[in-house]
Parts: sequence; structure tokens; C-alpha cells
Amino acid sequence: MIMLAPMHAEIVRVPVSDELAYWTVLAGPTLAVVGDVDDHLRHLRFGRAREESTTKTYAGHLKRFHVWADERGFSRHEAAFRLPAYVMHLRTTPRATSGRGYGRLPEDATLAPALAAIHGFYLHLADLGRVEAAVVDALFTTVPAQSGGAVAVRPRIRVDARPSHASARPPAATQEEFTKVLEAAETARDRCMVAIMACCALRVGQLVALKREDIHFIPAGRTVPECSYLQGSHLHLRKRGGHPKGAANKNRGTVILPVPSPVEMLYADWLRERRTVRRAGASPWAFVTFPGPTGAPGSEALSARRVQDLLAGLSTRAGLRHLHPHMLRHTFGETAADLDIARDVLQRLLGHSDVTSQDVYRTVSDAKTVIAANAVSDRFFGPS
Repeated sequence: MIMLAPMHAEIVRVPVSDELAYWTVLAGPTLAVVGDVDDHLRHLRFGRAREESTTKTYAGHLKRFHVWADERGFSRHEAAFRLPAYVMHLRTTPRATSGRGYGRLPEDATLAPALAAIHGFYLHLADLGRVEAAVVDALFTTVPAQSGGAVAVRPRIRVDARPSHASARPPAATQEEFTKVLEAAETARDRCMVAIMACCALRVGQLVALKREDIHFIPAGRTVPECSYLQGSHLHLRKRGGHPKGAANKNRGTVILPVPSPVEMLYADWLRERRTVRRAGASPWAFVTFPGPTGAPGSEALSARRVQDLLAGLSTRAGLRHLHPHMLRHTFGETAADLDIARDVLQRLLGHSDVTSQDVYRTVSDAKTVIAANAVSDRFFGPS
């Protein structure tokens, strides 16, 4: 096989209106739009009403597949027949960018979205008559639908998207690591973001999508206009589009989370620091960029990738292993589970739609097992 020169490619956000956008793929020496990929991503966003964040995820997977095929001189037809080789390429390539899975080989839970993006892309091409029937036969098999009368299409190459807890469970940051990262942070903004991800269990997309109007730091018993919450300082996680960096809050509706007083004080420190950033006062976003070394004025919305890189840098500066934002969310979940927080309360704090989603945090230690066994024995024989 002749390997061609490496292709440069990237994904970009394409705004259509103030609150409507999708992501697409640019590739080649002039970074031109990859036409058939762009058609598919636009169809997902506007034809099938998928979230902007979904088009961003799919754009990333399709960019990598397009680059892999182009560097080997494969047409769409040839790439389809060589999909097993691409899966092997993914399985043997460690993740090089910051975030979950950095430096590790991908697991099936990571490969499943990549295959879903590729299979959906080829189904779209087939619907438009842009690939031959042989390509569809190579990628899919048909089986009778359970309801009868119709035919279901099933990919020939599948991976287990529901791995075991041992492989799927992202390791939580320890409380010592959390403290060291806070100490390593050089700005009030960074300290506040680390604290709010750990103490409020925010996903990184929720953090960067926060607006100033979502944060209400008020005494218990008081309210603000259009908010009836009476339990003190809190923030609103609202489902909205239009984030300039494509960040998304995946909650189905608005979720209200209490904010502990240490985080409230760190946010107050950030607000004082924020006044030194030009034009930050006009930005609606809770957290914004600082002026850059190349002359960028700052005050722009943060991207999820920016926060991932930031936390990776802080963990390196503190002499720790590679940390990513979701590990801080797991720190909250495991700490709450260790404190025996009621399942329905923890479900609300974590924003889970299914109460069983928190089971990943609930591990039973040997010490807890001994305490429980002794408690039952005491009921039979009395305290020992």
C-alpha cells in the first residue's frame, strides 16, 4: 500500500443564525469543505433535528476516517470495504489529545460512536444513490424487524457500547489531587472552575455553557426575579443552543443545583479578577478567556477543549497523573456515595435521568462490609 502525504483537516462550527449552527469538516491544502460529509452533517442537524453537539462529535469521527482513507488513496467505495482495517487502526492508536482516555488505547465504548458516525454517513450516501449496493452489502446486513413487515439494517462490524464497570469507569480524582490542582492554579478563574466541577459535579460542557444569569448567589429565604428557589446560593443548568464553541448542556430541561459557600467565595474572587479583562463585562458567559500572548483581546467564551487542556496542564504542574474534567465529577459522585447520600438525592445532584446511572460510583469497601456484618450480628447477640 502506498501512503500519501499526511492530510491537514479540521472541524469548524458553521453558524446559521444566532442560536443555530452545525459542525463540518475542512480538509486538504486549502482546507476546503468535504462536500459529502458536510451534506450528511447538515442533514443530521436540520433534517433530523439532532443536537449541534452531535454534529460536532460526528464531524470529529468523520474527519479522522476521511484523513485515514485519503492518506491511503481510498475512494469512499474502497474505504467501506476496508473498514475492518480502520477499526484496527483505531484500536492500536493511543489518544494524543487531552481529555478522557489520554495516552490510552480506545475501549469499545469509545469505538462505538466512531462506527455509528461512519455507518450513518454511508447510509446517507446510499439514500442519495452515491454509493453502490455492494458497499451497503459490505457494511450492513438486513434482518426482519421485530414488528414484522419491514426490514432492519444492522451493521456487520459492531462493538459492545456497554462495557463492564471495570473498563468503563473513569477513575475519580482523589481529594488530595483536587487540593493540589487548586493550589497549582494561578488564576482565580481557574480555581473557581476546578472547584465548581468538583463540588457541583458539572460536566465540562455544562461549565463552559454557564451564563452569568444562571448563577444566583443569594441568602436562603430570598429570591431573584423569575426564580422561586429559596434554599440559598444556586445555579441553573439550562438547555440552550448558540454557544460559540459548540458546547452543550445535555440535560433535558433546567436543573437547579445548590452551590456550597467555598465555591461562592471562589466565584467572587473570579468576578474581581474578571474586571481586569477588557470587554469581559459585556460577555454573557460566566467564564471567559484571558488576553492571549499573540494579542487576542480575551473575553471570549471558553471551549470544552480549552478546559480539558487547562486541567491537564494544572495536573502536570502539580506533579500528578493526567486529570480530565470528568474525573472531578466522579470525585463528587464517589464522595457522595461514600457518605451514603440517598439515591434519589444523588440522582438529582448528578442530573441523571436513570437512578441506576449512579451505580458506577457505589463501591463497597471491605471496611463497610465488616461494619454491616457486625451490625447484623449485634441484632442477634447484642453489642459485642
